[in-house]
Amino acid sequence: MRLEIQCEDRIGMVREALDLFIPHGIDMRLVEVDSKRRCIYCGFSDIPFSKLQQLLADIRRLDSVEDVKTVMFTPSEREHNALYTLLEALPDGVISVDLKGCITMVTELAAEDLNVPVLNLLHKPVQHFIKGINVSKDMWANPCDGMTKRIRIRNKTLLLEMKPIFVSDDEGVENPAGTVIYLKSKTRLDRQAASLKQAPDAENSLETYFQSAVMKSEAMKRTLLQAKAFAEVPMPVLIQGEVGTGKRDLVNALFQYWQERQGELEAQLIFRHAREIVKDDIIALEKLSGWFVIEDIECLDEQAQIALADWLSRQPGESTSLDSNVRLVSLSSLSQIQLGKGDVLNKDLYFSLATLVLTMPSLRERKEDIEGLIFQIVSAQAERYRLSVPTISKGILTKLALYSWPGNLKELQNTCLQTLLTTKGKEWQADDVLLPENGNMADMTLIDDSLEVTVKQWEAALLKRLYPRFPSTRKLAKAVNMSHSAIANKLKEYGINA
Repeated sequence: MRLEIQCEDRIGMVREALDLFIPHGIDMRLVEVDSKRRCIYCGFSDIPFSKLQQLLADIRRLDSVEDVKTVMFTPSEREHNALYTLLEALPDGVISVDLKGCITMVTELAAEDLNVPVLNLLHKPVQHFIKGINVSKDMWANPCDGMTKRIRIRNKTLLLEMKPIFVSDDEGVENPAGTVIYLKSKTRLDRQAASLKQAPDAENSLETYFQSAVMKSEAMKRTLLQAKAFAEVPMPVLIQGEVGTGKRDLVNALFQYWQERQGELEAQLIFRHAREIVKDDIIALEKLSGWFVIEDIECLDEQAQIALADWLSRQPGESTSLDSNVRLVSLSSLSQIQLGKGDVLNKDLYFSLATLVLTMPSLRERKEDIEGLIFQIVSAQAERYRLSVPTISKGILTKLALYSWPGNLKELQNTCLQTLLTTKGKEWQADDVLLPENGNMADMTLIDDSLEVTVKQWEAALLKRLYPRFPSTRKLAKAVNMSHSAIANKLKEYGINA
């Protein structure tokens, strides 16, 4: 529990306030004075409400006390936690040591570099954990200059930077108070530099938002070509694709591309789910400037559909970018045929919304892009969670390429993240990823009343499972004790390739 006592700054004020805690048997854990705010902060264990009421009444009766109230934290606690949060957000590890060379604060990333839990590092000499630092006790007690040197910890090269800490007294004299140690990793520095190089371009064009490595498939090339053609016209556009294909990503890329071309820096990109939209939201479209994106357009209720159809009917038929301040974008996981039937969406409304149509292809249509997507996703996730980018074996690339990905891009992202978090510090192998299709084949039944067809399907499923573990026809042939040509023919017959 924390109390904030606002009062005049006078001699004896702190003692008078603290004396009131003694009759109540309260053990003080924290006392802090903030002269700028004219406040005294007291911290102690929680007490019964009745006792707290009596204590507050006693404090208010003190001369010069203006107010007293409970607070969640003191200013110094907030500043300490803000500083620690900032240090944790840094891309490298930070350690603070006192004048004896003992650790007083350490971030999780620094503890990970040292391979020692944070609690086991605190109040211990830093030289017990970093052997490359040759600093005497006198140097810890009187730090003068910074120091930079390369060290090796757990067979990993780190750049160590030391900076002294000084605290000024009332006369402005700086007194040594300890040392801050910053541990930099070459891998992390390279990753940061690569991210900075990519970031400016990634914000400005479709080609860099969707990098060339993930644009090898004809389906994705066609979508990008259409997206660029549709970007500068203000007509409504429908973006259709299965769940998890990345329709929102496409909208973000398209909007950024449009902003760059049109110079509309003040325009907004607004996402709203169809279930949340009411008639008043449609009326308010006149006041918006930018792109209004409706997700799952088929979920729009009847009244909102009528209002939206009416709004669209009042828009100019042959419009230019100067005729309307808002562009309507609709997203749906249903096919154009399903939407056009009129069962979930008014037909007139559908054909108005589908003036222009973009289709986000499924991963089944983007087999050539999967390898590039894997590296793109893993690099981004490693950067986000401050992990090293793993080496990915050919076997796992083959295994992921052969999977059908019913959850599309979202499922691939989830799979990569789970594998990244559970296989730290080692090369990814095919067995590191468990996919839903890798179930038990014992449930297979007779197909088309034909043993031959059934055996072929079983053989195809088995080879599809084995191929990622032995990702070449020669390795697979050796594993199943067959000739290279026989296995090559079977893989071709069953359409199994990377």
